[in-house]
Amino acid sequence: MPKVKRGAGQDGTAATAPAASPAPFSTANLWRLKRISWVWLGTAAMCIALLAVGAPLNMSLYQMVLPFGLGMAILHTASLGLTAARPVAGVLVSLVPMVVMPLVSNPVGGAPMPFSVVAMVTQVLVICVAGLRSHWMVPAAGWLLSVGVGVMANYLTMPHGQTQGAQINVVVFAAVSGGLMVAAVVAQQWQHLRAELAAERTVSAEEQSRRRLAEERTRIARELHDVVAHGMSVVVVQATTAAYRHAGLSEELKQEFDDIADNSRRAMTEMRSMLGSLRSSGEGRATAPQPGFADLPGMLASARTAGVTVNDPDLSDVDLDGVGEVIALTAYRIVQEALSNVIRHAPGATVEISFSTVTGRLEVSVVNSPSAIGAVMAQLDRGSHVGQGLIGMRERATIVGGSVFCAPTPDGGFSVVAALPLISVGKGAAGTAAGSTAVGGKTADGKTQNGRIGQ
Repeated sequence: MPKVKRGAGQDGTAATAPAASPAPFSTANLWRLKRISWVWLGTAAMCIALLAVGAPLNMSLYQMVLPFGLGMAILHTASLGLTAARPVAGVLVSLVPMVVMPLVSNPVGGAPMPFSVVAMVTQVLVICVAGLRSHWMVPAAGWLLSVGVGVMANYLTMPHGQTQGAQINVVVFAAVSGGLMVAAVVAQQWQHLRAELAAERTVSAEEQSRRRLAEERTRIARELHDVVAHGMSVVVVQATTAAYRHAGLSEELKQEFDDIADNSRRAMTEMRSMLGSLRSSGEGRATAPQPGFADLPGMLASARTAGVTVNDPDLSDVDLDGVGEVIALTAYRIVQEALSNVIRHAPGATVEISFSTVTGRLEVSVVNSPSAIGAVMAQLDRGSHVGQGLIGMRERATIVGGSVFCAPTPDGGFSVVAALPLISVGKGAAGTAAGSTAVGGKTADGKTQNGRIGQ
């Protein structure tokens, strides 16, 4: 049996102590910060490159005076960085150089008009960044205004007969910037849809987790209701018939038995009233006996059929007559869920189950060895489940006043250790019936089953 590190639980019993420590920073957040940093670094580098080329070009090829040539280049490239943070303001600022530069320039022969190539590239980038960072109407308005400014500059500033080349430049600018704007808007909408889908998946997973937890708590409450109601019914019957079964009882004793019967009926009615809302309207009351220790051989046989090697636990050290129905049912369900987890996540593993009593508590231990197939399945299935089985086990143990600790073993396996009180004292159980029989410790022929299961 693999060694498991033990520690003292809250109730003083031995239990496994999880050794996991929360990560101070998630990989997703780190990747997001890196991506944002690279975007800003790329934008800054692009602005510097455009300024380094655009400013000398304005003063040489377009013969602008120094204040206008340098100022317009700085303003235009700065609008690119501003668009990344404030798209509307960035687009509006970028239009200022587009309007002013054709008015103050005196291009030499052969220079592209009405704008320089650097100015057109800068404006295309501004429109694309706006498409990635804002609603589609912002880049669309920026594109229309930029093309409109180009058309107006072509007819207002170009000499008559020299507009053909400028018209071609405006058409090329409109086509390139329009196509890239559409691509940027589509990319932005795609990212938006991905974010919405991820948010919906998160909400759906949380709702599914809450629903599964509610269903598990409902099933536990139903089972507890059936067990406790049976015990309370026995108390009512015994108290009601005591006067007829035992002759010569005094009036005081008869009255006391009547009070016990009345209180038991009232408690049973209140319990059914509280738990009745958990049952669906069309669901009939379960009449089959709840599983317990006597049903373990069948469960172990099913696990072996699924390919899991599991031992027959030794119950010689456990006083089965002292284990109530609720505790037996809880122990059975915990072992059942632990085996189900092994079948799902570590097929082919070897499982060792043990039961022991320690200072008035029943300790249930299920430890499985590592599985090569399970390691591969864990990689393929990572993040696709939310551990509802472990949550259900903890809920069951908490309801009866016990606890469950789960942790990996040093050799790569997994361990589940549950500490359950021999008498349920949890917040979900009203108590185990004093005169109820421990069906979990009886075999089909009514005899107490001690020793090794399955033998």
